[in-house]
Amino acid sequence: MQNKIHFYILLGVEVLVLVLVCSGIMPRELVLVSNGLLLFYFIFSKAEDGLILFIASIPIFVALPISESFDSLSAARIFILVLFLKWLFEKRLTIWSKFKSLGFKEIFKNYRLELFSVILFIILVLSIMNAVDLGAGVKKLIYLVNLSVIFIMVKDLVKDKEYLRKIIKAVLISFGLVFLITLLQLISVYFFTIGRFWDWWAGHISYNFYGENLKQIVKNTNAWFAASPSGPSVIRFFGSFTDPHSFALYLLLVCPFLYVFIFPILKDIKVKWKDFRKIRFNKWFLGVVFILTLFFIILSGTRGIWITAMCGFVAAIFLFIIRKDLHRSVSYILLTILIFIAMIPIASIFTTIPQFKEKTDPDAALILKRLSSILDINETSNQGRIYIWKKTLESIKKSPLLGVGIGNFPIVLEQDIKLAKAGSSAHNLYLNFAAEGGILSFLMVVLIFLEILIVIFKVLKSEISPKIRLLITGVFIYFVWIFAYSFFDIALLDERVFLLFLTIVGIVFAIKNNKELQSYE
Repeated sequence: MQNKIHFYILLGVEVLVLVLVCSGIMPRELVLVSNGLLLFYFIFSKAEDGLILFIASIPIFVALPISESFDSLSAARIFILVLFLKWLFEKRLTIWSKFKSLGFKEIFKNYRLELFSVILFIILVLSIMNAVDLGAGVKKLIYLVNLSVIFIMVKDLVKDKEYLRKIIKAVLISFGLVFLITLLQLISVYFFTIGRFWDWWAGHISYNFYGENLKQIVKNTNAWFAASPSGPSVIRFFGSFTDPHSFALYLLLVCPFLYVFIFPILKDIKVKWKDFRKIRFNKWFLGVVFILTLFFIILSGTRGIWITAMCGFVAAIFLFIIRKDLHRSVSYILLTILIFIAMIPIASIFTTIPQFKEKTDPDAALILKRLSSILDINETSNQGRIYIWKKTLESIKKSPLLGVGIGNFPIVLEQDIKLAKAGSSAHNLYLNFAAEGGILSFLMVVLIFLEILIVIFKVLKSEISPKIRLLITGVFIYFVWIFAYSFFDIALLDERVFLLFLTIVGIVFAIKNNKELQSYE
């Protein structure tokens, strides 16, 4: 009970400080105090308790205002390192004992994901030899390793059903924070002009979350608005994230966890209105929240996610055909994907509502136009992507072994390395790794993703409870969707998205290794 009280007090302090700072009531330096309290908690609490608070706080971790010239270091980077070192110290004897007894056969059989990740790391280290900017390469390597340790911790610490319940709850709390911030964003666009919204959000939210550098980037260029003939008058939702792509991906990752709480209520209800009226209010509320979540994903305007929904649909059909025991779980997920696809044209109605107090004619077909533009090779954004992909392939051909060096992708486009922070990338996760680290790094990324899907499929073949079956089925289908989307963007490597993704992978591997977790209800 005491740990639960500490959890809610510290989470409440985080939220309160953010509200005070982002609203301009208190100076940004106040986050140093709140994050100091969090650091104290992470150091002196149990690793298990610290990890729960960390996961719940993922979307609200901010950059620390250490100095005027150094204010972009995310608190998450420090906290996850502290948690990992604490976990490593506590488990050092067990880890060393297990490590000494491991042979290559056992590693390849039971630790393939870790093996592929280490090989990828070695390749990326070697790629630094080709880097024009050595510092950028080292920073990106540290970034990837720093965040990746959350997988190791989650996989090890999730050992019983009670802790699994806490982890799931933490994921849903993080989603709730994103959802509330998005509602704030939705409401605020009706009280400002587009210029005032742009300036206010960049100067208050983006600045206080990410620092001066990102503030300047988004004040000059961003992907926050959907273009229309009358001007960029419709917002693309992005919540507290840097852009709509990472925002939409975060919500997609949370969807399997929402299924666990929404769909079991339907299993004993007949298809009659009088029976549906028996559902309690909180269940209806969750259903509405889920539909709004799909709505927010659509209104992120992320066309890659719209089109790759078909890959999730195909993955669901695949499971439905080959696994009769998954029919109920797959049916629920198929239903929601169909709802998502059907909502894309319906969401165009939203664009008829005047926003930002601008005197422009609403474009009722804006979303439909964006949808149809996916296949239009003459569309500006598509032309840009095609150009980038061509340049990336040319770069891979020139440097197939070790690429241009990890963290040095802007060199491919003959740009300043600093533009990596402004989103300079291959707009394709696989090509990005191939360009920066060579063909072998591309191969390792593909093997890592395949291994994750294979392990998820193995869990589905185990004797698992209905709740776990629904959760893992959702994870499989949505991961296929996300891996397909990664052909169009590298948003999976966004700090918040990457941390949640690795948390979910850790949960899956923990369930695979522990029969007790497989009976979670």
